[in-house]
Amino acid sequence: VTAKQSELHIGMVNPLSGDNALYGLSEERGMTLAFEEINAAGGVNGAKLVLDEYDDQGDPQNAAKGAQKYADDDSILAMLGSSLTSCTLAIVPIIDDAGLVECVVSSSSPSLAKSSDYFFRMAVQDAQVGPQMAKAALSRQHKKFDVLYTNNDFGKNLSQNLIAYVEANGGEIINSIEYNPADQDFTAMLTTVKNDAPEAVALCGTVTDCSLIIKQMKNLGIESFIIGHTSLYSQKALEIAGDAMEGASCVSVYISTNPAARVQEFVQKFEEKYGQTPDSFAAMAYDAAYVLAEAADHAMRADDGEVTREGMKAGMEATNHEGVTGTVVFTEDNEWERDYLTLTVKDGAFTLAE
Repeated sequence: VTAKQSELHIGMVNPLSGDNALYGLSEERGMTLAFEEINAAGGVNGAKLVLDEYDDQGDPQNAAKGAQKYADDDSILAMLGSSLTSCTLAIVPIIDDAGLVECVVSSSSPSLAKSSDYFFRMAVQDAQVGPQMAKAALSRQHKKFDVLYTNNDFGKNLSQNLIAYVEANGGEIINSIEYNPADQDFTAMLTTVKNDAPEAVALCGTVTDCSLIIKQMKNLGIESFIIGHTSLYSQKALEIAGDAMEGASCVSVYISTNPAARVQEFVQKFEEKYGQTPDSFAAMAYDAAYVLAEAADHAMRADDGEVTREGMKAGMEATNHEGVTGTVVFTEDNEWERDYLTLTVKDGAFTLAE
């Protein structure tokens, strides 16, 4: 099959400036690297992939403007973004109305589930992280848990999903304790944990508060197995908790030191091009670029070399791509469900757990 179009335009709406630019720029780099590789190898059956960009600055109103711009432009066959749930929620009604595929690699909220037949999510999802954290501890024979969670929707949802999984799979919850993530001193809560002597402590919070808790646990001599959220895989955690991070674990979909050949090849190419190690946003966007390219290939094969928006939707539904962050297959609800990796801090750095 030969492409009828000479170029295939994919739109990206993402924060490329402002406080959340870190996410958008990582995703832009991952996408760009993948498109360059695909184009160098002849494109999609001869058609060149082109990435069009729109900076939403992390603002839902800007995100809606970007989505509308792409919806109105017939040359745009699919789009990626945004990184933030609030922006993605503003985009979905627009792409749904336009019949334009939107793929996200970040935007974890349950509120986006089943939001449109054209919305495909490769992101880590809040509803899956809790059970994956529980599984990481249970599979290492840690069955008695204390669960510490932040007093907001994020912490409550995460802990409820984790607790349900533990109880359904032979574990036991000794205690679950709510805390304010703005606090600095967690001694009172951790004294309770010390008395409980749990086999595992599950931290359902964000990187700053969880890192402080880990540091203070060490000071109190608590030696339980620690399992954290995906956000704990961060340089910031190592900086805040220091030596106390040694032996702490978290779940993640990606780690740059994963010895798998596919991962190492990607990391090397990324470092050569950008002079930095790719994070999980860059890795997932790199995979998303290949998923979109394969969807375009699928569309061409079904329609005599032509790619349409509907063809892209059918191509996304048929996805089966072995990427650097796992094998991408979408459920009936266009979600990607997969097992996560367990990471452990060893000699002051995150490594793939045994």
